Amino acid sequence: MNAAGTPRAINRHFSYQPCEGLMFGGYDMIYAADANIRSLQHPGLFIGLMLCGQSTSVHSGGSNRIPIPVGRPIVLSFAKPTLCTNTYYAGEFCAGVGLHIDFLALPAELGRPLKTSLLYLKAHFMDKSSLTVLPVLPALNALVEQALQIPQDAPFRELELEAVFMNFMAYICRATEQLRQQDGVRGSLQHRARNRVKLVTDYLQDNLDQTPSLTELSEIAGVNPSTLSDNFKTAYGRTIFAFFRDLRLDAARRMLRSEGLSVTETGLRVGFSSPAAFATAYRRRFGHSPSQEIEDKPDFDKRKPNHTKAALEATR
Repeated sequence: MNAAGTPRAINRHFSYQPCEGLMFGGYDMIYAADANIRSLQHPGLFIGLMLCGQSTSVHSGGSNRIPIPVGRPIVLSFAKPTLCTNTYYAGEFCAGVGLHIDFLALPAELGRPLKTSLLYLKAHFMDKSSLTVLPVLPALNALVEQALQIPQDAPFRELELEAVFMNFMAYICRATEQLRQQDGVRGSLQHRARNRVKLVTDYLQDNLDQTPSLTELSEIAGVNPSTLSDNFKTAYGRTIFAFFRDLRLDAARRMLRSEGLSVTETGLRVGFSSPAAFATAYRRRFGHSPSQEIEDKPDFDKRKPNHTKAALEATR
């Protein structure tokens, strides 16, 4: 989604447009101030992957909210021009990649591999639910990270981005075929089911220090526990409580990086009963201890927003 003119600090980014109707880009940013994102999506597909950050949702045309998970590719289909909005708050960070496909704008002449893959994606997604969550592909995550590391002044940067783009298309087609072979596109959710999931994710985000039962969450969603569990796993590829654990840990990471809290206080704020339990879960998710996050702040110091620059950007 476009964030032009938004107060933000971008450490790494890339963009590549192989032809009219295709726009491919990636970013690694931290928001320097609260930001309301607005993007008009043309009829076609948006294929995205959030590498890191907080699972979120996009407000799409009217009252529909589309959940966006972290770590799994998603495909959004738009049958008509649709205004999408989202809100990020100061200090939130995210990294990801997105591909916009406007089928009506594509040129008549395309290379056979690219044309074949685009027709394949169009056939599988344009007439289906607006959201499809694809299987996890670790190699795809690594590919996006590789693209973000290409230096801006690399002599053959465009050639490297072209290779990344073609590989990205191949991975997405592979994931789609994998899903198709699993008895259909099971990652799709209708609007009512998406709204149930959104009610629960909103509640969890607002109550990180609480540990609700599945029964309590199903009452919030207005469905039985089994249906809610199925809807949630379809949307995010994880159980509710695995999602909630990661939500807590992502929030803890933001607190440790930007709020100057102790490990003990941070763990309590996000619902862990003891510092030991918090440290164990944190290490499993991020590969290092929460105390090391405070000492090293491995990414934050490099990505700390330049507030003066961000303020100037916001006025343009």
